Amino acid sequence: MSLILMTNQEKGSEGPSRTEEVQLLFVRHENSIRAFIRVLQPSLSDADDVLQETFLTVSRKASSFEIGTNFTAWACGIARLKVLENFRQTKRANVLSEKAIIALTEDVPSPESFKEREQALEKCIAKLPSKLRDLLWRRYSRRQTSDEMAEALDMTSNAVRVALSKARVGLRDCINLQLKETKGV
Repeated sequence: MSLILMTNQEKGSEGPSRTEEVQLLFVRHENSIRAFIRVLQPSLSDADDVLQETFLTVSRKASSFEIGTNFTAWACGIARLKVLENFRQTKRANVLSEKAIIALTEDVPSPESFKEREQALEKCIAKLPSKLRDLLWRRYSRRQTSDEMAEALDMTSNAVRVALSKARVGLRDCINLQLKETKGV
């Protein structure tokens, strides 16, 4: 997602306004905030909507954020409320109940642990063969279906799904190992 920073024209060249500072912090920590939202919001499109709503709310409430405190925790608190708000508005079938979402938010790992997992993921992805990295990039960055990838890569759709499944299992195991090594277990 590309977020456009709002400008404060009254400030001129005096430096960034509080809103701009908070927006820059949001962009810097966007991956952690997105990961937090994805834990609570299974739908990719709904998660993107919640992320955008969170950005807008964070921008509006910038004056209430104390620079130097834990920005990610503050933004994730706002995101949690936006997930609940989204749930109340959509009330879709086969979606977690409001009580389940509240329970999950209480047990969500800290934003710092998301950062550790993200760093471990980057290391593990770098270890994958280029063909698997390409498949993951096509699936998660370009959001291609297995049929689209199969056609582009001259593979069967089933072969793509099997390769992605193996890559996910390998990444999960690698991440768990990386995190154990980081914690010295």
